[in-house]
Amino acid sequence: MMCLQEKQEIVSEETMVNVFFTNDRRCTVSVALTMVYGAPIISLCTELQQKIIHEVETMTPFIVEQVHLFVQRLVMFTTEDGKQNA
Repeated sequence: MMCLQEKQEIVSEETMVNVFFTNDRRCTVSVALTMVYGAPIISLCTELQQKIIHEVETMTPFIVEQVHLFVQRLVMFTTEDGKQNA
C-alpha cells in the first residue's frame, strides 16, 4: 500500500499486509506494522486506516469493511553521528 511506504514512522520492510475477500466485493485489510519509537501511534494509525480505505476503494472494485492495524514492534534508529533517532 502506497500510504504505508510514504510514512517515515513506519519500517515498510517489516510490514505485512493481508487482505481477506468475500464473495460480494467486500474485504477486510489487516496490517502488522513496525513503527519508529516515539511516533504518535494512535493518530498515525487513525490516519492510515482512512488512507488504506481510500486507496483500496479507489483502485479496486472492493468495499473495505474493516482495517485492522497491529503495531507488532517499535524500533529505534541511529543516525550517522551515532545519536539515536526516534
